[in-house]
Amino acid sequence: MVDDMLVVTTDAQAYKMILTETQGRVAIITLNRPKALNALCSELFHEINDALARFDNDSSIGAVVLTGSERA
Repeated sequence: MVDDMLVVTTDAQAYKMILTETQGRVAIITLNRPKALNALCSELFHEINDALARFDNDSSIGAVVLTGSERA
């Protein structure tokens, strides 16, 4: 049954400081500033807000997970 399969996709939107992907109905935003240990800055907030708005407007997304890259 296709509905039971986990489908992972990487979004086409290009960001400099975050990575986005979807796994089924879950969107994942990964902070990706390992050299800065994922320190927050205005550009990072802008990218997170943009990604959250896109996922919020997507009716196929039921949850969003915010996580950090390996180093931080």
